[in-house]
Amino acid sequence: MAYLEVLKYLYHKRPMGKVKPGLERISMLLSKLGNPHLKYKSIHVGGTNGKGSVTNMISHILISQGYRVGSYYSPHLSTFRERIRLNEEYISEEDVVKIYEKMEPILNELDKEEIFSPSFFEVVTAMAFLYFAEKNVDIAVLEVGLGGRLDATNVVFPLCSTIVTVDRDHEKTLGYTIEQIAWEKSGIIKEGVPLVTGERKREALKVMEDVARKKNSRVYVIDKDFSVRVKSLKLHENRFDYCGENTFEDLVLTMNGPHQIENAGVALKTLEATGLPLSEKAIREGLKNAKNLGRFEILEKNGKTYILDGAHNPHGAESLVRSLKLYFNDKPLNLVIGILDDKNREDILRKYTGIFERVIVTRVPSPRMKDMNGLVDTAKKFFKNVEVIEDPLEAIESSEGDTVVTGSLFLVGYVREFLTTGKINEEWKL
Repeated sequence: MAYLEVLKYLYHKRPMGKVKPGLERISMLLSKLGNPHLKYKSIHVGGTNGKGSVTNMISHILISQGYRVGSYYSPHLSTFRERIRLNEEYISEEDVVKIYEKMEPILNELDKEEIFSPSFFEVVTAMAFLYFAEKNVDIAVLEVGLGGRLDATNVVFPLCSTIVTVDRDHEKTLGYTIEQIAWEKSGIIKEGVPLVTGERKREALKVMEDVARKKNSRVYVIDKDFSVRVKSLKLHENRFDYCGENTFEDLVLTMNGPHQIENAGVALKTLEATGLPLSEKAIREGLKNAKNLGRFEILEKNGKTYILDGAHNPHGAESLVRSLKLYFNDKPLNLVIGILDDKNREDILRKYTGIFERVIVTRVPSPRMKDMNGLVDTAKKFFKNVEVIEDPLEAIESSEGDTVVTGSLFLVGYVREFLTTGKINEEWKL
């Protein structure tokens, strides 16, 4: 099979939008593959927002220390290959094909009965675990896909479990209260394994601490067991001090936004909790090298500045607004936004009132967006002059001056692909 044929199979035979909660299928699949996820150490990172950034920071610090690191992310922005990385290098097209072909006979066997047939995310998670085993990684840093308790990544027994934040998102699946969502995310806590969190909300912390107590897991909470202090904020050069088991002054983070400095604190405490030996040099180098595509990412093209941010829930939108005010002060800004049908459109859009001179509503390039008219009607509740340009590329080309593109990672990935390569790759057409 060719690479695009593998992706077509994954996207259509195992549709991305079809979620199958539960660990039975992934456990069965991994067992038939020889349980590759048990052949190396791991760190498990969950949370509503920030888990991708924390995964990236941890990975880069470990790489700087000389570890051979597998990293697993979801979703991807522009190419499927972003999901599975070795020392932060994307898996090759050839390796995607090789790994899939090794798994194909087992998948065909499991597909004979629908109850055992793995979902898209379960298959991709197993591909990552098998790839990491074959590449002899020392450690894998794994981002939770959705929730935690029933997520396919939750078959590992990690050195540390991390829940970066807890907020409302995927409410139909995870619950409509902070307590319910915190309980689902606390499902990644394992017996005797430390938990690190950057969450401050009392109701979420109580749930996490109750679960951890039952699992004999020590909990490390931001502002209580570790802390960060912002020294200066400048695009791509954000300075802060960290105080935990160790103290580091004047660390530099290239990721932008005060929330990323808090994420860095969570990453550093996670690494301390693992007990892995790390030098200060590796920590400083790793933080400088860390980057999370499409998260307050600044791109320049044809004399225009684009700020790409995949904020797809109210908490993410709030963080984006805070960062815009810090880094762009009172500069006039345009907004190009597309939000999927299953997101809290009203609460997201409410966060952006009074910020933008021009608002363009566009279509997210995903089958999960069908109700374009509903998004437009919602936008008109908050903005006086709403423009509608359904094609995202036409939308960004029509904007003048500094433009924020947000609302969906699918939209950000699509626009980012065009801005960086000048075209849209074949994967988007599958």
